[in-house]
Amino acid sequence: MLLAAPWAARAVSSADRWLMRRLLGPGRMAQRVADLERSRALAVDDSAATLRRLERDLHDGAQVRLATLAMNLGMARDKLGDDASPEVRELVDAAHQGAKDALIDLRNLARGIHPPALDNGLADALATLAASSAIPAELTTAIPRRPAPAIETIAYFCAAELLANAAKHSYANGVTIDVTERDQTLVLRVGDDGRGGADPALGSGLSGLAQRVRTVDGRLEITSPPGGPTQVIVRLPLHP
Repeated sequence: MLLAAPWAARAVSSADRWLMRRLLGPGRMAQRVADLERSRALAVDDSAATLRRLERDLHDGAQVRLATLAMNLGMARDKLGDDASPEVRELVDAAHQGAKDALIDLRNLARGIHPPALDNGLADALATLAASSAIPAELTTAIPRRPAPAIETIAYFCAAELLANAAKHSYANGVTIDVTERDQTLVLRVGDDGRGGADPALGSGLSGLAQRVRTVDGRLEITSPPGGPTQVIVRLPLHP
């Protein structure tokens, strides 16, 4: 047995190596990676489609009902006679204001799930975003082909978060937004002339953007020396 043990161990290890090469060979690994990439792309696209359906359901269902309720409460308030007690009038006023506030909250929630402006494309959505920026924003776009819906959504929310960060922390006088397509990659550049010093470790939302971008194998590059200027580059594949 002592003489045969080394030969038996060698035979077992050889068989193990043969099985590993067959199961984990380059061809099988490449196929496995390709399958995982396809599964991820389907999951990302399905998630984006689900969010669009949810936004439309909120817009066409709950928002319409709340708007109708607010309108009916306003009509009821106007039709209250002079003999109505102050308590009743106060209750109707409070209900009317509550319905309007709930409608505003629901609209903001739906817009945060999937901005309706993205239905017309990323360029139009970014133009709407730049027009409502707290800091004067200059937008340039060159997107000959429309990216996948999930990529458009990620790019839009990255731009929105970067604009919000600039307004809160940069003390900048202006912001530039540039979107181009290069080598099957969507490149989003957002820069400002503020004080710089942007750091993902400081909790400014940049770490969350990096995680969002990595879900589709994108990259986030930050250049923000003390004193500025700041430039953030987001690189996303046209299709996940």
